[in-house]
Amino acid sequence: MRAYILGVCGAVILSAFLFLLLPRGKIGKFIGGVLKLFCVAVMLLPVPNMLRSFGQWDGTESGATVALDGGFIAEMFERRAEREEAELAALFASEPGVGVRAEIAWAEEDYAYRVTGVAVCIEDFGIYGEDRHIFVIEQVENRLVALYGADVEVNVYV
Repeated sequence: MRAYILGVCGAVILSAFLFLLLPRGKIGKFIGGVLKLFCVAVMLLPVPNMLRSFGQWDGTESGATVALDGGFIAEMFERRAEREEAELAALFASEPGVGVRAEIAWAEEDYAYRVTGVAVCIEDFGIYGEDRHIFVIEQVENRLVALYGADVEVNVYV
């Protein structure tokens, strides 16, 4: 790129210097027009190479590829799972009023985070009595299925 800019600047300066030396008249105007065409030709010199390179592009990426750090990605996904576990505990503590401990199983597929399973242990049923345990467990299961979908394995236990 630097050589191209220097070439264009050199052609313009050379043309300007020659234009100052030209005689005033028809021959001077003709040579001035030729010098202008010369400057335009120098500026358009890389265009055929660019068009040729676009025509040869086969859709594949060229150049070096960057290797992703698998350890870093796994650490970030682990932190995300821990954050989701804390959010689930807060969610169930506020809405149904039960204390839970959540564990999220996750998998990495093509550098993407996917939840494969959710296990929730109900540690405290709050204000619900002994006869309402099954209702609370069903309510927690339904809420987890609504959050994560039917393809995620959901386990709720006491």
